[in-house]
Amino acid sequence: MAAENEPVSKVKIEKRSDGKFFVALTFRGVTNPLIGPFRSPFEAAAAGEAALKALEARAGARKA
Repeated sequence: MAAENEPVSKVKIEKRSDGKFFVALTFRGVTNPLIGPFRSPFEAAAAGEAALKALEARAGARKA
């Protein structure tokens, strides 16, 4: 039952040992390659959310 409550799509910010940030994007249960590097977690989060929004819009357009 717990799997039903989890979001299918999510954005995760990862910080590497060199201080750079990357985005791990999961869309419909599939994890995409890392996006980055970014200088701050805010830049990484904004890029991840924009990528997720674009994927959702493209998936919504195919259904119509």
